[in-house]
Amino acid sequence: MRKGYIKSATLYASAAVVTIIILFPAIFAVFSSLKPIREIFMYPPRILPQTWTIEPYMAIFTHKKYLQYFFNGYFISICSTFLCVILGGLAGYGFSRFKLPAKKTLLLGILAMQMFPGAVLMVPYFSLARQLGLYDTYLALIMINTTFALPLVIWLLKTYFDSIPVSIEEAALIDGCSRFRVLLLIIAPLSRAGLIWTGMLAFIRAWNEFLFALILTKGPERAPITVGLAELFGQYAIQWNSVMAITTLAVLPLLVVFIFVQRYVISGITGGAFK
Repeated sequence: MRKGYIKSATLYASAAVVTIIILFPAIFAVFSSLKPIREIFMYPPRILPQTWTIEPYMAIFTHKKYLQYFFNGYFISICSTFLCVILGGLAGYGFSRFKLPAKKTLLLGILAMQMFPGAVLMVPYFSLARQLGLYDTYLALIMINTTFALPLVIWLLKTYFDSIPVSIEEAALIDGCSRFRVLLLIIAPLSRAGLIWTGMLAFIRAWNEFLFALILTKGPERAPITVGLAELFGQYAIQWNSVMAITTLAVLPLLVVFIFVQRYVISGITGGAFK
């Protein structure tokens, strides 16, 4: 019994050390956002501020520009997530359940879309957006974010749908249920964990987008918070406390959402592992 206690204590102590190491940069960033700019460059560095201040946060909430950046980021990310889940769910279900011609080739082609680096597509996307009148619009950023996240969503949901027995659908179809009602009333509830998990991946992908947001917008009217954060990196000085404050505010809502949906995320990761 004593041996088991020592083993458990060692395991928990190791987990605590690893957790502290992983969280230390985030903890340091939060405390840095509460420091005056002069304390950030103190040597030796201190984790806790000597003078606590909320001026970086007040500067964000009193500037309409940064509030607009946050609104743009959430609006673009949420719209992209819904599109990815809906289109990816339909495509993943089709690849999982129907015998399509050249299905493997199509799946490989979709996967190949993930291999193109964004820098290669900057000029074509910029020219296309200008020609179609989509430059500096929400629609352009939503379409691009959806395009880049959709292949991964399709593959993950296709694998998840494969783990759901086909006999459930066949029984519903025999009872007179249409294919659409089967998908909406049976498959969607059963695959809720997978949909939430892939939706979170799509949201994080859209939320972190910077390159195309920078080249396809011309100001805070349509640009997300990643572009607003880059504005704080000046040529001669960097407002580190403001950078840390915006980063904290950007991560905090995602952390809260993840806490509430973590059980669905875990189920979504493991749900397609077995068939």
